[in-house]
Amino acid sequence: MRVIMLVDVKGLGKSGEIRDVKDGYARNFLIPKGLVKQATPALERELARQQQQQDERNARERAQMMELASRLKGMVVVVPAKAGDQGRLFGAVTNADVAKVLVQQGVTVDRKKISMDPIKHLGDFSAVIHLSPGIQTDVAVQVVGSER
Repeated sequence: MRVIMLVDVKGLGKSGEIRDVKDGYARNFLIPKGLVKQATPALERELARQQQQQDERNARERAQMMELASRLKGMVVVVPAKAGDQGRLFGAVTNADVAKVLVQQGVTVDRKKISMDPIKHLGDFSAVIHLSPGIQTDVAVQVVGSER
């Protein structure tokens, strides 16, 4: 029996896939539990239409991320921080601080997508921003001293 997966089932398939399973397995277990629906030509066409719409959304999102990556490339993020006489910071500059400065510059990036080690000294550093799978860019982070 051909079925359309409604949820991910380990060992069988992921949501939205069409699979062939034994009739008894489908009728007695999968369909009563709401894990699958029997595949009809109309449901298969609807699934193909939904997949096409999802692919279009993914392409638009990928284009937006590429445009954002080109805007971020070469950008210098200046983060003010309190520091002692030898340039050692009172605390550290983290990815959350970089995300706040980016928002002030008009670019919204989730702090979890910024990869960097905590910065504990004044100076120039680098951070990697992972925008989406396969799209990442480097941003220069400049930590400058501020008034105590």
